[in-house]
Amino acid sequence: MTDKSLEKAFAYALKLLAKKDYSVYELTGKLKSYCKNSEEIRNIITRLQELNYQSDARCAEMLVRHYIGSGYGRLKIYFEAKNRGVKQDLISACLEEIGTDWESLARDVLMRKYENPGALDYKEKQKAVAFLVRRGFTPSEALKGLKEAAAYAAEED
Repeated sequence: MTDKSLEKAFAYALKLLAKKDYSVYELTGKLKSYCKNSEEIRNIITRLQELNYQSDARCAEMLVRHYIGSGYGRLKIYFEAKNRGVKQDLISACLEEIGTDWESLARDVLMRKYENPGALDYKEKQKAVAFLVRRGFTPSEALKGLKEAAAYAAEED
């Protein structure tokens, strides 16, 4: 590959990273259309990392903050991290640093979804728990979140 095409690939990678953080895995996939040689891709990514334009730790932190802010649970975050090629230990470190109370987050999600979570019948409670589990909360977090939401709704009445 010529120097000009390498610079073009580097400029493309910079353009991508200017919009959002990408993991090494995602960036490698995007650069495959520009570079056929995996060694050249590694060199571009190494150069980006040396200039602090690409960081898997920063990508992991942004991913964790985004999904927590959107009301998703720990399991969904790990799943998305795996799909994006972010190492699990980076996600674990970010989750530990942020220190989220998962039951409270589940409660907040339910409070947004249901007007009065305390007035749900048995079948609706099952649906609420299933909803939280689909969003990446463990069943125990979902149940505790439902109990907290019901108690919180009862306090407001």
